[in-house]
Amino acid sequence: MKSRTLALLACPLLAGCYTYRPLGPADVVTPAAGSKVEVRLTTAGTAALTPQVGSDVLDLEGDVVSADSSGLTLAVSRSENSRHIGTDWKGEHVAVPRDDIATVKGRKFSMGATALLGGLTGGGLAAAIVLIGGTSSTSGTAGPPAGQGPQ
Repeated sequence: MKSRTLALLACPLLAGCYTYRPLGPADVVTPAAGSKVEVRLTTAGTAALTPQVGSDVLDLEGDVVSADSSGLTLAVSRSENSRHIGTDWKGEHVAVPRDDIATVKGRKFSMGATALLGGLTGGGLAAAIVLIGGTSSTSGTAGPPAGQGPQ
């Protein structure tokens, strides 16, 4: 039982929380191939990339395939339009010209959010174990068996 409890408490540590943070000026940032990024398109970029990504797409999220002075090529995993409606992709490659990029954000591990999530999850699991079946002690005194009253 003790090893099962420890395993359950360790599960949140296997997952993590991530945020996207700006990498620098969009006209010069060159993320490494394989890094996960979120690219926000300019208004002109949204219009120019409509044939490739669909209408009204504002954000593209995915892995960098290549990056140079002319733009970024992404293996897109998700897109989001201006109404915050997301669409999942299967890694299709999309070339995004540098002039069509408003911002580039890199995916970074968030230690604070992960610690908070892990603490809350671990505390919740510990509380559930205690409430549901953690103790087997009973209080009170045992009386005579049923039907065995004084004679």
